[in-house]
Amino acid sequence: MLTLDKKTVSEFEETGVKKLKVFFYEAGCSGTKIDMSSEFEIEDDIDKLQSEYGFDLYVPKTDREYLENAKITRVVVADHTWEAKSRYIFASDEVEDRCWCWTSFAFEKPAPVIDLEKLKLLRMNFKNKNI
Repeated sequence: MLTLDKKTVSEFEETGVKKLKVFFYEAGCSGTKIDMSSEFEIEDDIDKLQSEYGFDLYVPKTDREYLENAKITRVVVADHTWEAKSRYIFASDEVEDRCWCWTSFAFEKPAPVIDLEKLKLLRMNFKNKNI
């Protein structure tokens, strides 16, 4: 079951949200972030999840396996302009990589990128130094 933090649930319930879509989108250092929307149409490409909240939870069918047993916590942090903004932290056993701010994540560890030309130049520079 997808779990949301208590404060976020309270705010959605107090504002009268009846349905909530939780979804991934491409962004951030690690490539994926999570967001929520109460403004959406129920279509064939989304599934309804079991919900213990005062509103229904929906997720894209393509993301369901990652969202079913996850936890989402909303935090308010300042961005690069020092403006406070809401962000969501996604927690799941499926997450393999995460950026320093914890809001961006990936389900696979990225392969390290090695610049062979730069490595050759470094080797040549060290060989030419008398240390």
